[in-house]
Amino acid sequence: MSRTTKRVLICSAIVAGSVVLTLALASLRIFQLINLKAQDTNFLIRGTQPTKDIVLIGIDNETNNRFPELSYFWHKYYADAMRAAADGGAKAMVLDVTFGVPVTKYEPDFDAYLAQAFAEVSPVMPVVAAYVPEAMGAQKESQFAIPLNMMASALGSAGYANLTNDSDDFVRRQELIEAPKDGTPTESLARSLAFLAVEKFTGKHARFVGGQLYLGDIPLPVGPDRFLTINYAGPPGTFPRVPLYKFMEAARNHDTAQLQAWVKDKLVLLGPDNIADRHDTPFYTFLGGDKYTTPGFEIHASTAHTLLTGAYLRPVPEWARLASILLTASGCVAIVATLPLSQTAIWSLLLLVSVLGGSHAAFRGGWLFATSEILLAFGSALVGGIVYRFATAERKSSFFRSAVELFVGRQVATSLDKNQVIALTGERQRVTILFTDIRGFTSFCESRDPAVVVELLNEYLRAMVSIIVKNGGHVNKFIGDGILAVFADTDPGATPGDHSLRTTRCAAEMVETVVGDFRTGAGFHTGEVIIGNVGSSDKMEYTVLGDTVNVAARLESLNKDQRTRLLMSTEAREMLGGQIDTIYLGSVPVKGKSEKMRLYTVTSLLDDERIAQLREAGAAA
Repeated sequence: MSRTTKRVLICSAIVAGSVVLTLALASLRIFQLINLKAQDTNFLIRGTQPTKDIVLIGIDNETNNRFPELSYFWHKYYADAMRAAADGGAKAMVLDVTFGVPVTKYEPDFDAYLAQAFAEVSPVMPVVAAYVPEAMGAQKESQFAIPLNMMASALGSAGYANLTNDSDDFVRRQELIEAPKDGTPTESLARSLAFLAVEKFTGKHARFVGGQLYLGDIPLPVGPDRFLTINYAGPPGTFPRVPLYKFMEAARNHDTAQLQAWVKDKLVLLGPDNIADRHDTPFYTFLGGDKYTTPGFEIHASTAHTLLTGAYLRPVPEWARLASILLTASGCVAIVATLPLSQTAIWSLLLLVSVLGGSHAAFRGGWLFATSEILLAFGSALVGGIVYRFATAERKSSFFRSAVELFVGRQVATSLDKNQVIALTGERQRVTILFTDIRGFTSFCESRDPAVVVELLNEYLRAMVSIIVKNGGHVNKFIGDGILAVFADTDPGATPGDHSLRTTRCAAEMVETVVGDFRTGAGFHTGEVIIGNVGSSDKMEYTVLGDTVNVAARLESLNKDQRTRLLMSTEAREMLGGQIDTIYLGSVPVKGKSEKMRLYTVTSLLDDERIAQLREAGAAA
C-alpha cells in the first residue's frame, strides 16, 4: 500500500469517526442547549426586522399608576378599548387578559358591560379572548359563569394563552392547535391566541389534511406536535405599541383620527406590558432586568407575525444535516493533514467562519442547521487531524525544533524555521546585556558532593531562567554558575526601547530571589552588539559579541567592591526614562575603558542608612 493511499484511508477514518461521534453526542442535553443558544445567536446577528399589520396596546406601569381601580376591576377599560379599536378600524383584536371568576358580587354591572362590548364589536372586529386551559379545568363552573368567556367559547373566539418553554426556559416555539381527535371537526379544536387571531384577521381557517396542518391552502411547517418555531422580528419593543391609558384618552376624547392612525386595518393585541408576564426569548441579553425580557402578548404578536408574513423557520432535511456534518469534518481534516503548519490555523479558522456563515445565511433563508453538530464535527475532526499529524510527520519536526530551542535558543529555532538556511551570519543591534553570578559559589562547592552541587545549581538556574523569560529576555548561555541574557527590541511582545526597563525589573527580581543558599549579583549595560552565528561549518554557536558584553560582565564583578547586588551603566539608566528610582554610586575605573564609568543601582535594593550616605556624598560632591 502506497504512502498516499494509506494517508487517504487514515484521513477518511478520522472523518468517519468525527461524523459518528457527532451523531452519537447530538442527543445529549448539553449539545441540544448549545444548539438552541447558537440558534439564538442567529437572531442577534440578523437584528430587527420590519413589522406591519400588528400593534400592541400595553398595560404598562404608567397605565397602572393612572388607573385608580385594582386591575381586577378594569372591565370597563377593556370594554371601552374594544369599542375604541373597532371605531379605529382594527381588523381583529386579541384580549390577552383572563377572567377567572365573576365580579358581580362587588360590581354588579362590570361582567355584563364587558360582554356587551364584546357582542357589539364582534360583527365588525372579531375579538379573541384569552383563557388558560389549566385554570379552566380547575374552575370550570366559575369560568363559564362569566358572560365574556361563555360568548367567546360559543363564537369560537376563545384562544389559550399558554406559552411553551424549552428546556432552558426560553420561549422559541408555540403550539398552534390541539391534536386532532376522531369525530371532532377542526373548527372545534382549541387554538392558541396567535393562531386564532390570524384566522380571524385573514379569514382563513385551519384544517388537517393527511395529518398536515394547513392555514387555508398554505401548509404550515409544524410537526406532529403542531409546534411552530417563532421567527422573532426583534427584541422587546420591536412592535409598535400604545400604552392603554393613552389609547383610552384618545377614545374618551373621540379622537377617531388618532385611533385610526394607531390601529386601522391592524391586528391589535392588548395585554400586560410590565413585570407581570415576561419571558426569555432568542433576543436575550446578559444584562438583568425585566426590560430585557419579552412580554407574553408580544410573543403572541411574534407568532402571529410569523404566520402572517410566511417567514417560517424549519429544520433542514436530514440529507442536508448529514452533508453539513460530513463536509465540515472532511474540510477540517484535509486542512490539518495536508497544509503546512504555518497555514493550518488560518485555513481552519476560515473554514469554520465559512461554515458558520453558511449556516447563518441558511437561517436568513428560513432553514435551521444544528450549529452545535457542525461545531462538534469541526472540533472532533480538528483534534483527530492534529493527533494524526503529530503522530507522523510533525513528530520528528517538533522534536528537532524543541531540541534546537533547548540547546541553542528560541531565536535560532525561529530563524531556521523561517529561512530554512543554516549560515554563518550576524547583525548589529542595540540591546541590553545582563550578566548574573552566584555570590560565593566557588567556596560553596569546595565542601560539597558534586552531584549535590549540580542538583542545587539546576534548581537555581531554573528559577532564574523563568524570571528572565517572564520579563521577555532570552538566555544566550550559561557560564559556569553565571548567566548571560539578552534583552532586545525583537523580543516577542517587546515595545521599542523598553529592553533596559525590562532588564532592570528582571535583574531586581533575580537579586531579590533566594534559591536555597544561593544569592545573585547582577550587572547590565546597554549598547551595540553583533548577534548571530559564529564558528565554522562543522561547529557553530549563536552568541553576542562586542564591548557591551564585556562591560556588562565587568559591572557584575564590581558588586562586591560597591557593596551592592545590582549595578547598571549610565547608558542603561538613561533608557529607563525615570520609570524606576535609581541612585548614583560613584565613578570607578573599568578594565578596557579609558575613562571612569558612572555606576547606578536600584534604590529599593539598598537600606535606608546606605541611601542616606550616598545622597549625602552626592550632595557634597
